[in-house]
This record gives sequence, C-alpha cells and structure tokens, in this order.
Amino acid sequence: MGTALGFLCTVLTIPKFLSDMSSSHSVTLGIGGLLGHDANSAIMVGGELVAASQEERFTRRKHDGSFPHRAIADCLDLAGLPAHSVTDVVFAEKPLQTHLFDLSGRPGDAVTRALGHLLPEAWGGLYTRPARALFPAAGFHYAWHHLTHVAGAFHTSSFRRAAFLCVDGKGEDYCASFGIIDAGDLKLLGEQTYENGLGMFYTLVTEYLGFHSFGSEYKVMGLAPYGTPRFVSQLAELFSTDDSGGFRLRAPIRMTRESMSAAWPDIARATGIPVRGPKDPLDEGHIDIAASLQKIFEDEVLKMARHVRAETDEEDLLFCGGCAQNCVTAGLLRDSGLFRHVFNSPVGGDMGTGLGAALLLERTRARSAPLAINHRGFYLGSEPGPIPAKARPWQVPLDGDLFDYVAARLAEGKIVAWVRERMELGARALGARSILADARQPGMQSRLNLAVKFRESFRPFAPLVLAEDCADWFTNTEPSDFMQYTADLVSVRRAPQPAQFASLRERLDFPRSEIASVVHVDYSARLQTVRSENHPDMHRLLTAFKRLTGVPILINTSFNVSGQPIVRTAAEGWECFINTDIDLLVLHNEIFRNPFQKTREEKLAWLKQFANSA
Repeated sequence: MGTALGFLCTVLTIPKFLSDMSSSHSVTLGIGGLLGHDANSAIMVGGELVAASQEERFTRRKHDGSFPHRAIADCLDLAGLPAHSVTDVVFAEKPLQTHLFDLSGRPGDAVTRALGHLLPEAWGGLYTRPARALFPAAGFHYAWHHLTHVAGAFHTSSFRRAAFLCVDGKGEDYCASFGIIDAGDLKLLGEQTYENGLGMFYTLVTEYLGFHSFGSEYKVMGLAPYGTPRFVSQLAELFSTDDSGGFRLRAPIRMTRESMSAAWPDIARATGIPVRGPKDPLDEGHIDIAASLQKIFEDEVLKMARHVRAETDEEDLLFCGGCAQNCVTAGLLRDSGLFRHVFNSPVGGDMGTGLGAALLLERTRARSAPLAINHRGFYLGSEPGPIPAKARPWQVPLDGDLFDYVAARLAEGKIVAWVRERMELGARALGARSILADARQPGMQSRLNLAVKFRESFRPFAPLVLAEDCADWFTNTEPSDFMQYTADLVSVRRAPQPAQFASLRERLDFPRSEIASVVHVDYSARLQTVRSENHPDMHRLLTAFKRLTGVPILINTSFNVSGQPIVRTAAEGWECFINTDIDLLVLHNEIFRNPFQKTREEKLAWLKQFANSA
C-alpha cells in the first residue's frame, strides 16, 4: 500500500459543514452535474427529503449537464416553496480542485484543498453564478464528489455503520476511494488519485468497441455474456495493477474524447482486432473483448473490496459511484461472502449526486443522531400532468379493474406503456415510467429492442418479480428492489443450450427458459424485486398477472427509445407511444390504444432528434 498504483492511505475525518444550525427551519437544495453531465437537484425541508429531479427529463437531451434550472424549479414546486426560502445550496463537487487538476494534471494536496476554502465564491465553477442569481441569500457549500455518492448510498440504506467503496471515472482529482461512515463520522481512509483508473478503462474500451455515446458502458456489460474472455492478457498490457486493485492505465489518458480516441489504436494493436465504427457489425472478436473487459473489471473490483475489508474490518459495504451501476459486478460482490451485506445505491451514478450533496449537508445538522430518511422508493419527481386531448379518441372503455385488464392484455402478448404517479430518480425505470411485456412470449426481446426501443437486438431486459415468489425462480433471494443486482435462474427452470451456436442471432433467439426474454444467455437476470410497500401498483399488477398465468414475472424496461431520456409527462408518453409499436398506454387511471397511424419512415424521422445521444 501507499505505492504509486495503490490507494493513498491517509486517514481523513471529513469536517462538518456547519456547527450551529438546526434542521428545523432549513431548506437545503443539492445540485449535481458540475462535471459536465447528468445535471440534477434535490430538496430537503426540515431534514425531510421531498423531491429530486434530473434536467434531462425537461430538456429532452440525454445526460444534459447544463445548469439544472428546470429540475430546481420542479423540486421547489413539489416542495411548495419559493426560491427565496432556500437557506443552503450545496454542490456535488469541489470545482476549484477539479480546475487545478485539469490545468496541472496533478492531484490536489493540502495547499490546493486549503485554497478551496479560502478563495472567493467566483472561483466556484460554472454553476455558482446562475445559482447565486436564483438564491442570493442562501449559504453556498461545496462537497467532495465521491462523498456525495457515499452519503446518498448510506442514508438510503438500512445500515447504521458501513465501509464504503466508491469507484467512478473521475471526481475532482481521484477515481476511487474507501473509508467508513456512520451517523456521526465519515472517515476517508484511502483514495486513488488521477483519472486514468478502472472507470476510465471501461469507458475507453467501450468507445473502442464503437459505443460512442456518453454512458454506454452498460451496453458492453450486456454484450459480455455472449463472448469468451480470451483477450484478458492482451488488454492487461494496457494497465498496471496491484493486490489492492490499485489500477492505472499505462498511457496518460484524460477523460476527453480526443485523448481517449488517440488511445484506441493501442487497444487494436494489443488485441489484433480493429477499432469498430458505430455502424460496423459486431463480430466475434469484439464480443470476446467485451467479455474480457467485464472479467477484468470484476476481478479488480473484488480486489478493491478485499482490501477494504482488510483495512476497515467492517462487515457491511456500500458500493457506490458510477462504476457501481455495473449490476453484474454488484451481484458478484454481494455473493462473494466478503461482507455480510452489500448495498448498491440505485442512484449510484451522478444522477443522484444532488441528493447525496443535500444528505451530506443535512447529516451535519443531525449532530451525530441517525438521519432518518424516507427515500419514497426513489419516486421523487413530478406526476405526469394532464392527458393530451388528442389521445381521447383512442381511449379504451374500462368495465372493471385497470390492473386485471392490463394483466389480461399482457398475457395475450400485448406491449403496454405505463405512466402513473411520481417519476423515478436515476437511469432505471422502476414502474412509474415503464414499458411492460410478457417474458414468456417467443421473440419478445427482439420485438421490444427493434420495433419499440430502436436499439441493438442483443440488449437484455430486466424482470419484475414478486418478492415473495423470487426464490421459486432465482438463486439469490435478497432484495433487489431497484434493479441493483443480478441473480441466476434456478436450475430446474433452465432449458439446456447447445455447446455452440452458428451466430449471435441464433444464440439470442434460443429459448433458454419459459421466461427467456428476461434471462440472459448465461442464465442471469437483473432483478427488480417488487414488494407491496415499495411499489403497490406493480405488486398489484404482478399479482393479477400471476393469477392468470401462474408466472409472477413481467418484463420492465424504461419508457423511451434509443437516445431519448425516459418520458416525464403524459404528453411525452403519448408522443413516444404513437411513434413506436407499443400496443396500449396507461396514463393515470385510463388506458389508450395505439392508432398505428405513423409509417416507419415517420417514426424514424421522429427518432432522429435523439440520434446524437444514442
């Protein structure tokens, strides 16, 4: 430890923001996205979490990093408060440290961190000026980026004390950190400096494989099970590592498109596989590189976790940061036995940093008392709003229960879009802005990918499963209420597969089980376990579907198309609906059929507005 590769082991107890403020009259607004993507905000009133929202849902630009004017307005509206009532604004980054690192290429030290406290507010970064215009009398605070991830995970978990492992692409001047957190203390025990670490490596290879849009790493994770990890040793030529997972790319690559694209030929030379263009077909070599990348990632995270366990002697672990959205690795980490319990934050990426920043500030007001947070199932955004008048001619008369009706249509093979109640926070639709379908239907995975989502046919879908029935279908019965983890299908429900397939298409279409559309080629699935207390709507629908079919499982995918943010309003839902091959649309308590009046050419023309984000 303490080497150039490993974590820098320095014990740092994070100082409190405030020493004498009570939470009883506080209105805290957290703002995330200062690193240039996924702008968001969250609001807490008197220590209670009220709302959180993402700017992309309003601008319709995926991963929008502009100042979150609309998300802030949404949070204030949901809180029923004017802007002048905000007492404190906390940002999810120390922008001065980021700026100095970007200029010098060297991580901060005691001097630069002291400067961060001494220099005037004008040095606060691009978000400071518009925020000051909105909140002229509020106190301004700047939080360490990784610690916003940690606070967001800890205060929405059931843990009273835990170790944490935070891994992402870049936060100020470091890419991984670990420590211990409880109600009173947050101790940072080690951090890996610079940005050319494990997160950047995954992004670098993702782009080399032709997935150039921001945030496409999950596509490679989904592609990996189709391949064999035969390029691990070749990819290992590009980095150094140690027993603690002190991962470092050998080339001094920065987190910019220009820097990373200049390194793509290095991967091609190491593997012997040419750089793939975005529209080039995926061949066996590319698929096997995806499998190799995922294997390296899993191995390195497990090394980090073993190091954290040894250094902290804690039994519970928070796995957070952007890299923690790799649910396959989170599942392996949970199953490894290294820790008694592992909590993987459902908003582990930067979409939840405004929430984490607000929580980090509020914990200082709690004066070491447990900060009791109701995360509301992460349904923290606004409701859908009015149904557009142009939908009315296509309304389906309901004679009976909505849930029974929808369950019956799903069992017939219909695809149903579902827009009800408050919107989810984060990248995953949890049943408030979802597309639902029957996983038993042959070819449903391809049908959803190609005719509804307009995306790559290999992409898997997540199963909604009744929590009380999960053990009958999957090997791990621990909660995965927010799609955080993968689990394997139990052996009795598997259909044996041939040793070899002639093509990716043949392997994709092979009926692996009764619910093949939500079971990946390696028999894994990214679960969303549904409990009535977390999501009564989805629990009621699944119960009705099970009553009809005997199967307590449905496909759940986000209600959007490739490159488009998840729909927010009823009007956006209607537009997405009529430009896809979805059969039925639920808006509030009403249901509508698709007029199917759009030609494929018209649908593709509509889709083009999102092409730059796909």
